[in-house]
Order: sequence, then C-alpha cells, then structure tokens
Amino acid sequence: MSKYVSIAVAALFTCLSCSTGTDGDGNGTVLETLNKFMDVWNSGDVDAYESLLTDDFTFYFDPRDVGYHDIPESWGLVDEMTAYNNLFDAVGAENVQVQLDLDGVTEPEEGAETYKVENIEYDVLVFDENADPEPIMYLATGLLDMELMKVDGEWVIINWWDKASLRLPGVEECTWGEIKALYYK
Repeated sequence: MSKYVSIAVAALFTCLSCSTGTDGDGNGTVLETLNKFMDVWNSGDVDAYESLLTDDFTFYFDPRDVGYHDIPESWGLVDEMTAYNNLFDAVGAENVQVQLDLDGVTEPEEGAETYKVENIEYDVLVFDENADPEPIMYLATGLLDMELMKVDGEWVIINWWDKASLRLPGVEECTWGEIKALYYK
C-alpha cells in the first residue's frame, strides 16, 4: 500500500472513531435507533443488532452488486445475521469501523407507525488481517435508505437499501452490501 493511501486510511480511521453513540439504552426515536445501529456495527454486538431488526427484515443490495460474487437482489433476517456473525468472527470488532451522517435525519409525525429515512451517507472500513493471500482493507462509502417500524414503542428496522459507492484507487472498495456478502459464505 502506498504511503498516501496509508495516510488516507489512517485519517479515515480517525474520522470514523469520532462517531457519537446513544445516550440511553432505548430506541424510542428514529435517531436513537440509528445511533444504536451504528454502535452495534462498531462493537459487533450480535444480540443488540438482532434486536434492532424485525423478523421480516429485508436487506436490498445495490443493483450494481446483484450477480457479482453470487449476490442476490435481497436477503432476510437469517442471512443478515449469518453475514454479520461471520464478519465479526473473521475480523473482530476492532477491525470494523462504521460512520453514518445522521445530520439530516428527522423524526416522523406523532402517531406514525412506519417511517423511511433516505440518503444517509455511510463510511465502512473493514480490515481483514487474515485474508488470503495477504491482509486486505475494504472501504465502502455510499448511501443507504432505511424503513423503520414502531413496535411496542421502539423503532426497529424493517428494510435497508444499500446504494451507490465511491471508488478510490489503492484501496479495495465496494458497497456495504458487498462486504456483507463476502463474509456470508
């Protein structure tokens, strides 16, 4: 890896480590749920992640990824949890950094039972020091949409759409969905 790419990656790790977490344990607001979502992706907490998803959760891959590495159009909760578990088992929580730009997120009107947030910018960095034949770093920068549903006073995620990814030279770049699909197997 070149000196400039190493510096850029170090700067990105520094930026990603500046994420804000939730102030409490609940997810009574959409913003609390999204902050908790970011926290569990940075900690690898399987139970907390699964508690944020509905039983009929669906992840929709970026259309450009479909068919690449046998990636389907979408998958459900069981496949999502398999990919999540495999990723953290393979690389460890210390090698996964997730940042969401939640500045534009608003709350739904009083009484709403579902709510969709769109075009949340994300940065995901995964370092796999055990990759064969040599360590590899995956960087995903793109957008996501999420549909949330209120269940027993808590907002949980029912649908997640992965969208566009920025490609930079010198780093293995992909979408967030592609990273998950790579660790699904």
